[in-house]
Amino acid sequence: MWDKIEHNGYEVWVLPILAFGPRAPTTLWHYSAYICRHNADAHVAGQSIRFEELAATFRSEEEAREAGYVEGKRRVDMIPVGGWAASGG
Repeated sequence: MWDKIEHNGYEVWVLPILAFGPRAPTTLWHYSAYICRHNADAHVAGQSIRFEELAATFRSEEEAREAGYVEGKRRVDMIPVGGWAASGG
């Protein structure tokens, strides 16, 4: 299920995803995520910035979710004052 936090005027949405592949001793996880402004229609082009981590694996759903939040906050912090439109995004 998608979960959201707010950071510096943006929403960071993260979806932990079960990692499928070779057998592992424990269940592994990835994540898919996006950042957007409050009340944006994230499915409309230009309204969100999407990212994911599908190479690294995390040991729990919560670990994957937290990694997505950390990356989302890092990306929000890189957005120039005035929003990503100011940077061409």
